[in-house]
Amino acid sequence: MVFSNIQKDSLYVAESLFENHLLNRIHEFPIYSNATIIVWPLIVLALILVNNVSAYISSPKKFFDLLISSFSLQASKQLLREDYKLNKRIPIFFSINFLLLIAFLVFKTNSYFNSALFSQYSSLVQYLFFVCIISLVYVIKFLATFFVSYLLNIEELGKEYTFNVLVFGHSLSFVLFPAIVFLEFSKVPAQFFLYPSLIISGGFYLLRLLRVLYISYSEQNIGIVHIFMYFCALEILPLLILVKFLFLNF
Repeated sequence: MVFSNIQKDSLYVAESLFENHLLNRIHEFPIYSNATIIVWPLIVLALILVNNVSAYISSPKKFFDLLISSFSLQASKQLLREDYKLNKRIPIFFSINFLLLIAFLVFKTNSYFNSALFSQYSSLVQYLFFVCIISLVYVIKFLATFFVSYLLNIEELGKEYTFNVLVFGHSLSFVLFPAIVFLEFSKVPAQFFLYPSLIISGGFYLLRLLRVLYISYSEQNIGIVHIFMYFCALEILPLLILVKFLFLNF
């Protein structure tokens, strides 16, 4: 009994870490983050991934032929002979992916430069605006292609032009998808993925123009004046109208 009391008195009682300190408690309850979780980018990117996987499973050869067609004219001709058009299931999937990805890239570029356009709207509404604008541009482009090629009696060039717009757009969506995923979810500064994505997009655009110019001049035997009129109507004029519309209204 004596030993028990001595042992009890000799025990060292440590002070609590939560007492006798200089930190004053401000809040009575735990404070949680009020940050809003944006879910729609995950849904959009998941939809694109599902479309790519579905297309690859249904036709893996078509998947790789499309990638090669942007860099090989022979592979492009073969794909054209296989009737690669928008009335087929796989081109429709890839066209949806292209519109969603390009709109996403434009949205991220706009956000990077402090939402120069549509700053008064939420992020989802901004993105949907860009989807609608890009879709409208391509609808006008395809309609203008049909009418201009008919008026100038160059229907074959119109078909080749429409086909190459699809091929380069769909191939670009494959290349951009990983970069867009890292741009959205990576903690690396945005410019490390944003600027390369913009450069790649510009490179694909130039390759498409060079492809159509080569086909027009060397294969279709179309004069320089007709080619110039064609590209002014389908490339330069719609772009200038779009830029003027955006900066005048937003």
